Amino acid sequence: MLISVVTPEDFDYSASISFLEIRDQLPSIDPESLTRQDVLAILLHLFHQKPGFADRGHDANNTETAWVNAYLFRLNLGSDDQGLQGYVVECIGSSVDRMAELR
Repeated sequence: MLISVVTPEDFDYSASISFLEIRDQLPSIDPESLTRQDVLAILLHLFHQKPGFADRGHDANNTETAWVNAYLFRLNLGSDDQGLQGYVVECIGSSVDRMAELR
C-alpha cells in the first residue's frame, strides 16, 4: 500500500549531489546512466553523511526511485547547491507494510 506524498519527520532526508561529486565519491557509477542499484547507492551515500541516520531497511526499485526506511525516494535531475548538474532527493511516499518490516 503506497500512501501519497509523505515527508519523514524524524530525520531530514533532503539532499543533493552533483555529477562531479558522484564521479569523485562513487567512481563506479555513471551519473548520466543510472541503474536500480546506482540509485540506491547514491541515496544511501547521501543519507550516511547525515548525523543520526540509521539504515533500518532499503531496497532498489527502479532507475529513478529506491526505498529507504519505508520511504520511497526519487532522484530528480536538477542542480546542487552550487548550480552544478546533479540530482536532488525527493520523498514521494511511504509504505505502511514496509514500515511494519523495519529492523
